[in-house]
Amino acid sequence: MWVEKNKSGSYKYSERYKDPLTGKLKKVTISLDKNNKFTAKKAQMILEAKIQKRLQENGKVQKGVTLGQVIEEWEPIYRNQVRPTTFSHYDQVKKKIEHYVGFDTLVNKMDDRYLIQLCERLLYKENMSNVIVRNIYWKLSAILRFAYKRDYVTQSPRNHLDINWKKETHQKIAKKFLEDSEAKAVLDYVYQHNHQHGAIFEWQYLTGMRIGEALGMQVKNIYEDKGNYYAQVTGTLIYTDLKTSDYYKQDATKTASGLRSVLLPNRAVQLYKEWSFGKQPDDFLFVYDNRFFSFTTLNRQLFNAKKFLGIDKELTTHTFRHTHVSKLAELGVPLYIIEDRIGHANSATIRNVYLHVTNKAKSKFDNTILNLD
Repeated sequence: MWVEKNKSGSYKYSERYKDPLTGKLKKVTISLDKNNKFTAKKAQMILEAKIQKRLQENGKVQKGVTLGQVIEEWEPIYRNQVRPTTFSHYDQVKKKIEHYVGFDTLVNKMDDRYLIQLCERLLYKENMSNVIVRNIYWKLSAILRFAYKRDYVTQSPRNHLDINWKKETHQKIAKKFLEDSEAKAVLDYVYQHNHQHGAIFEWQYLTGMRIGEALGMQVKNIYEDKGNYYAQVTGTLIYTDLKTSDYYKQDATKTASGLRSVLLPNRAVQLYKEWSFGKQPDDFLFVYDNRFFSFTTLNRQLFNAKKFLGIDKELTTHTFRHTHVSKLAELGVPLYIIEDRIGHANSATIRNVYLHVTNKAKSKFDNTILNLD
């Protein structure tokens, strides 16, 4: 603190502090009538209060708050905001955050630079995939935004950080969906071993629905309008960590854009009529003897198909969703319409599959274009 005499005869007491948002020095002042030990002490107290108030306005209220403490506050709120399946996925991410970041890390040290360095270390030193690191980054960003609202950090993370993500190779992208011959082979295999399983996977292939959305389809969710049939996606089946007998439909989808109407191709209409025969409006479409099909059993069926057919692709229930995207892209359907149809906007994977297929389609006509006279 220093003192300057004003032209009016009073004394101006000044103190500098570092603005946590800009890192620059700023000044606070107070003018008093006298300059002695008593007024100096009084000025010091007033200036300190001014500084603290400004720091509080910038969010720097509590020091020493750890990531673990913030997670303890944030987690119950997050649990009530998402589906059980989504929360169970978060549990896996949380373990990685604990291992690679540490719950004792001070949140006020976790700025944008820290997040960038963390993500790039996980990508290139720990050799993690883009998908895994993005999940860690998204969860940390959500936690730090919560910390900002609670005045534990001085600024909220920016939405788009300049992280050097790994370049997805064409080979990796191509493994996320099936070619026509592969899709036919897989569906033929499954139909031969279990007709019901085959119908579920074909429904996904034809509609692009998530497995929970497909299994959550009720007879009343299908309707006809002007000669076309539509499936109204109104919720999803909750199955994670539950016995098959405890599966239930939640009237909410994974994302807000998940609530949608899906135009059904003719083959999907045939499946609907086959599986809705003799059922009541509230009955589920894909059940056997009033029991849901086990999610684990469905994926095991695909594992067996992959092994038997020797297909070097990712083959899970989600693969049919990506394959649906690839077929629509091949047919020339715009990306925004595909995203609206499958209920997932701004998905990096969906966009990569779309671009991969469209670029592949364009290359087929390269020679034709080159030979244009």
